[in-house]
Amino acid sequence: MLAIPAEEVATEDARAALPAEVPIEDAVANIAAASHLVLGIERSDLTLISRGLRDRLHQQRRAGVYPRSTELLSLADEAGAIGATVSGAGPSVLYWCFWQDTGKVVDALTGRVDDDVEIRRARFTPLGADVPEL
Repeated sequence: MLAIPAEEVATEDARAALPAEVPIEDAVANIAAASHLVLGIERSDLTLISRGLRDRLHQQRRAGVYPRSTELLSLADEAGAIGATVSGAGPSVLYWCFWQDTGKVVDALTGRVDDDVEIRRARFTPLGADVPEL
């Protein structure tokens, strides 16, 4: 499901917040996370998926560009999501959850955000995502 802040962020601004070089430790950590994510999805292992959502390359470096999104990321655990990631260059936040928990996560987030954030349930099919409203 998605949390979409009302304030837009230009892709150029989000890209400009990233450094030209990153520490090797951060790059390696993100490669490991991506591997966990792919393996977790393949195995339907929520623990591996959660590990795979850890980012050390862009989300914290862009926190000043989209502070509301950074705040929304921190709500993932208490909302009952597996984790959360900034979608693309932001500011939308994608909450990862087992399909059976989507309603619970939507309800938890709806109670935690103001009118400046739209909570949207993105339906998935075995063939992939289909979000015609976006």
